[in-house]
Amino acid sequence: MVAQLLITHLVGDFLLQNHWMQRKAQSSFVCSAHVAAYSVPFILLSVFGDLAWWQFALIVGQHWLQDRFALHLKWMRLIKQTTPEQWPMGPLFVDQAMHAVWIGIVGGFLA
Repeated sequence: MVAQLLITHLVGDFLLQNHWMQRKAQSSFVCSAHVAAYSVPFILLSVFGDLAWWQFALIVGQHWLQDRFALHLKWMRLIKQTTPEQWPMGPLFVDQAMHAVWIGIVGGFLA
């Protein structure tokens, strides 16, 4: 189940995202549009797979909160990770790691 969820996440977060949606941390509207597109493959997994409604809600809700408030950047500052200027790909990696950990919790431990 976790592998399915991670693939679904990658489809929603990368394949269904456009340049305009990159401003998701600057606007609740843009973030909501991004998460609506992100949700499409999860809806399909709910209808045709084993994703429960509460798992869907937890994954999509966390995704909106993390992306809207750039929680990955706050985390990087909190633990004094290498700055985005020194590690340009760092924010993307930390963002994706945080999403993956949450998906692992929801899909593996809470299921």
